[in-house]
Amino acid sequence: MAGRLYTPVRLPGLKSVLIRFAILLSVLAATVLILYFEKGLEDTQTGKHPGFADCIYFTMVTITTVGYGDIVPVDTTSRLIDALLLTPVRFFVIFVFFGTAYQLIIKRFQEEYRMKHAVGKFDAHVIVCGFGATGRAAVQELLLQGTPTDQIVVLDLAEDALKEAVETGVVAVSGDATRENVLKSVAIERATNVLVCPGRDDTAVLVALTVRDLNAEAHVIAMCHEQENAKLLERSGAHTIVSRAAAGGNLMAAATRRAHIVETMQDLLSVGGSLQLDERPVAPSEVEKHPAQLENVAVVRVYRGEKRFDLAALPTLETNDTIVFIKAGAPEHA
Repeated sequence: MAGRLYTPVRLPGLKSVLIRFAILLSVLAATVLILYFEKGLEDTQTGKHPGFADCIYFTMVTITTVGYGDIVPVDTTSRLIDALLLTPVRFFVIFVFFGTAYQLIIKRFQEEYRMKHAVGKFDAHVIVCGFGATGRAAVQELLLQGTPTDQIVVLDLAEDALKEAVETGVVAVSGDATRENVLKSVAIERATNVLVCPGRDDTAVLVALTVRDLNAEAHVIAMCHEQENAKLLERSGAHTIVSRAAAGGNLMAAATRRAHIVETMQDLLSVGGSLQLDERPVAPSEVEKHPAQLENVAVVRVYRGEKRFDLAALPTLETNDTIVFIKAGAPEHA
């Protein structure tokens, strides 16, 4: 199912407006000259051929369909010129004015209405800032996790990336995620998670800072390309930082001696894998139990407030603990 694409209406620049104005003046000037040298017009008050100023006046009142009748064509040639020249010019002028008005006012209003209608449905949604390789993979995984397509919003400036995002069924919005007005337009104040993956660490820092300023409660997950920028991203407001270089390098090094590590890790990280890595709060029935006593899960880590307990020293579970565990996922098909 195709998603929805929202792009801001680009107002015509000064150069575009001047070009339209120049073309319009050229057409009107040519029309005035043709009427001036055409001898079949008559001023009904003087009975003479109208002067240059009169031809300007006649052109304007004819094109605007006012037509006072004080200057009229008196022969067949003049009537044909009026029908075959002034009528197309009249439509051309109307087309230019209405086309510009549509672009400046009507189209903008329509797009703003569509956007506001869509934003009204956003609640506890996920915003993905950047739809490159990382953003694309993140969206696919969110969809596999069961996140509704209308609650995933992709922000990007690249037209091709936005079109590709729409094909996945999610909402795609053209905009710069470092700008407050763009984030506000996608209801940043109601978002629960923001995935920051613009492709550059400096841009990611700006996005994280802006998100933190607009919604301190949103969970910010940022992709870090250079390990040295991880602390900067953390100080900027990112709660979770994924180091692309470190993670990829560690897996590649591990694969040189342990061939199945990479496949297993990919399984753990994907909802579609036969093994799944997950986390949840401790259930009331599990309090005071050792993690090894839990059924159908293999607990690998326990979080208790700011403390972390790893596999070698897992504690007896307490209320408000969070467990990270491995569970069976989708069965593999031969």
